[in-house]
Amino acid sequence: MLNEDLRHSCGPVVELRPVDENNWYDCTELEVSDEQKSFFPVPAVYWLAESAYCGFTPLALYTGEELVGYAVTAVDPDDGSHWIMAFMIDQRFQNRGLGRSGMKQLIQYMRDKYACSKIVIGHRPENVRAAALYASLGFEEVDREEQEVIRELRFS
Repeated sequence: MLNEDLRHSCGPVVELRPVDENNWYDCTELEVSDEQKSFFPVPAVYWLAESAYCGFTPLALYTGEELVGYAVTAVDPDDGSHWIMAFMIDQRFQNRGLGRSGMKQLIQYMRDKYACSKIVIGHRPENVRAAALYASLGFEEVDREEQEVIRELRFS
């Protein structure tokens, strides 16, 4: 996927911005729907705290000036693999194409920043919407356990 492709694709535009002193608290207010809490149980404040102490990179997702979600990326110190640790769109902004747009931007960001050959993401097996989104973007299932499905997106 090229920046050119992202700029000319149809649908809403999502921009990634750093989480900083101006938006960190707003990020903590983002929530998934009640139905989604069983497979996305960890609130944003947890991911922000873990990012501060574990070297993860939290990113805020905006459309225009509206904060709509967040993502957290990390590099596994053991094997150097690049992970999307968390990705969420607030319940108020779901079903508008923002998840797809945001994920495309995140993939491009990680490719540009890290020049990585693959990106890894996990999700709960019962999270069929996430599974469908990730599969449609090229993430292939590589492992399945009781609590988590692991997918990889490989680049040539």
